[in-house]
Amino acid sequence: MTLSGRKVLITGANRGLGASFVEAALARQASTVYAAARNPALLPRFSDPARVVPVRLDVTDQQEVTAAAGERTDIDLLISNAAVTCHGPVLGGDDEATFREVLEVNFFGPLRLVRSFGPVLRSPGAGVIFVLSVGAVALSRSSPVYSASKAACLMLALAVREELRDDGATVTIVLPGFIDTEMAANFDRPKASPLQIAERSLDGWLAGRNTVWPDRFAELVHDAIGTQYEHLLDEPRKVMTDVQAAFMDQGPDG
Repeated sequence: MTLSGRKVLITGANRGLGASFVEAALARQASTVYAAARNPALLPRFSDPARVVPVRLDVTDQQEVTAAAGERTDIDLLISNAAVTCHGPVLGGDDEATFREVLEVNFFGPLRLVRSFGPVLRSPGAGVIFVLSVGAVALSRSSPVYSASKAACLMLALAVREELRDDGATVTIVLPGFIDTEMAANFDRPKASPLQIAERSLDGWLAGRNTVWPDRFAELVHDAIGTQYEHLLDEPRKVMTDVQAAFMDQGPDG
């Protein structure tokens, strides 16, 4: 597939990885890039502003999500990128309100998006990129609630892929490691550039890949958890069907 002549909507497009997704989509000749942000006035000046359409969209606001979906019925690719994080332990860390905010953006935000844009996504060649984190499959020691929110969204993404499979849509899950953005500013370690993550994510979706591990840290996590986990990400229904069949054959005591 190619993005030439196609239309893309990107959430959290005002900075960091979201802004890099805009530039990567423009470089791949998308005809229109809908750059969505809570405050479109804060969007940077992109390399080809004529092809960029600002969209006011707070993923925690159902009315704004519904309005955006109603107005942008021509998109080919939805990139669910907007996210927040929090640091500290579960026990004795931030208060519950902070934890709820993380789930509201990182889980319920993507849920609102895919439900609202669902009719557009049910067509051959359309699809979704879910930008998650290696924290979805390997617990973050510093940000466990962030990990929990991304793990919840991972299951959501797998469910969406299964529901859109017969429609010919492609759902790609991206599991990056540390990215050189404001969100990871406090981590003193090598980081991938946001443009690299955006480019590899788009290239993975265009190639029809189910899962993208877009940087070296992500690749190491992939190697650590083994290929069977990736099989579970790629074919969750088949894996669970096989597991249940084996369980029924062997019984609870093996």
